[in-house]
Amino acid sequence: MIYENVKAICDKQSLTIQALEQKAGLANGTVGGWRTSKPMAESLLKVASVLGVSMEMLLKKEDA
Repeated sequence: MIYENVKAICDKQSLTIQALEQKAGLANGTVGGWRTSKPMAESLLKVASVLGVSMEMLLKKEDA
């Protein structure tokens, strides 16, 4: 869910996950790892800051 939210926002901003990780100062593959594990709050905050969104937006579950 978190990865999918991040990916969707990146797509809207024409930003790759790799570029996002670089801008946020995260190691390669960090965000991709969120497909199967939960991110550390500090990493999530960095990503939210780069994307210009709230952490809550990244954590939001899509309504079906």
